[in-house]
Amino acid sequence: MDKNKKTLIIGGSAGAAVLVALIVVSIALANRPSALIVRGFINTISDAERIELFDVADDVANGGSIAVSADLDKIASDDVTVQAKLYSNVRDLKSAFEMTVAEDDETVLQTRVFYNQDRFAFTCPELVDGAYGINIKNLSKNLPGSIFDPDEETDYSLTEEQYEYFMNLRDTARNNANLEHDMMNMNAKYRKLLIEKLVKYSDVGRSSKTITAGGEKIHCTLISLSIDQDSLALATQELIDYANNDKELEKLLYRLASNGSFYDDKDEFVDEFYDALDDIEDTLDDLKDQDIELTVDFYITSSGRRIAQIDAELEADGEDYEVSIILGKNVAKSKEISLTAKDKTTRESYAFIYKVEEDSSRRYAAEMRFEETSPVRHYDWDGGGSGGSGKDKDLETDKTVIKVEWDRKSGDFKLKYVDEWDEEYVIKGSLLQKGDRYIFVLTNIRADDEVVPYVKSLELTVTVDRHDPIPNGASRYKEITKMDAREFKHLVEDIEDGVEALWDEYFDRW
Repeated sequence: MDKNKKTLIIGGSAGAAVLVALIVVSIALANRPSALIVRGFINTISDAERIELFDVADDVANGGSIAVSADLDKIASDDVTVQAKLYSNVRDLKSAFEMTVAEDDETVLQTRVFYNQDRFAFTCPELVDGAYGINIKNLSKNLPGSIFDPDEETDYSLTEEQYEYFMNLRDTARNNANLEHDMMNMNAKYRKLLIEKLVKYSDVGRSSKTITAGGEKIHCTLISLSIDQDSLALATQELIDYANNDKELEKLLYRLASNGSFYDDKDEFVDEFYDALDDIEDTLDDLKDQDIELTVDFYITSSGRRIAQIDAELEADGEDYEVSIILGKNVAKSKEISLTAKDKTTRESYAFIYKVEEDSSRRYAAEMRFEETSPVRHYDWDGGGSGGSGKDKDLETDKTVIKVEWDRKSGDFKLKYVDEWDEEYVIKGSLLQKGDRYIFVLTNIRADDEVVPYVKSLELTVTVDRHDPIPNGASRYKEITKMDAREFKHLVEDIEDGVEALWDEYFDRW
């Protein structure tokens, strides 16, 4: 055979072998217990994000609006209507707020507030002339020497902590870009690390299991982790060591601290986090001296690789607890979701159960149930004595139930709430979906068969718009940080006096 052909055949065979090896290794890695659990979580969370309520909320927070309007004729001195609207775009760090108060067709108050990472501005013609605002980009330049500077010792001087916070506000706003996304990524990273560490130090079992969730049989791969006190201590120690050396985590903590109250020191906030890790680390030696057995079962759907169910049982120094989470084949479409927790020693238990009767293009009906179960103590009294011995025999369950019914076509909406004392509250209204908008009109509220007055006449309307661009705020405004004490005093007084006069004119009887 030609030498070159031999070389090609040998080289080709070697390449094919490498390719096959890579495929085998990839499949093996993808089917490792930790990889199966992590992938199950990723897919399940992705499904949860498609649940209509969460999906709508995400859209509204990142480019939508919520509007509320009401007719206050029955509770105000005149025929007054109020309309308010909040725009939001968390990803682009923008928001706006509008509110209009009108008597008949005449506007008595109209305010607009706008905020982004560069500026804050507001207008309210009925109270103040023109627009007022703050250039956030220039705060660090404008605050020193202003009436807000602590060194100036004016009636409006900020505290040192407040001053420092606002001096750094521009950098804080700039660093907030993608903050939500980065927090989610960090959460996913440590969830993956936790699973990998637990699997590393656990006795791992793997089998096939068919479960029933929401009336549906689901074929699953069952990954069982058995963890004792030594394994738990080792896994925790590695996780703490990783976190202590994670520079990306430290940067994120500082970004979060910058968004906190100006009364809180950023370094102190971050130090408290690492001090908490040190405190946990200090308890690990004590943990090894305890008698702990933790078992966690992950039921991962054979098709789709979703988390269908998680069961966990913890035995610690004679106390026994168990937790079960049932999600079903696809959490976005599941007919039943539940979370139960039980103290097997005391027999106390808690449960949350969500059941969907129907979720179609025509109708949505579901029930949410909260249950708390505890033993009832009975006393065996000796004849004529004043004392007795107590025995826990029966179990008593307190239930709180929320039922929702919505006819998507007609808009009829009903929410019934029954508390643990069997007192019933009912909210009725009309909920219609029109394109990207959900429009709810409240028509009735009952509390134990008593109708709450004025509800229908309020014509309370809530409009949720998934896609509603934020209007631009005033680009030309009087810079508040450049105002002298007299000007600022008049601005504050004009706003306070105007609001007080509005209240006295229309709502003085309250």
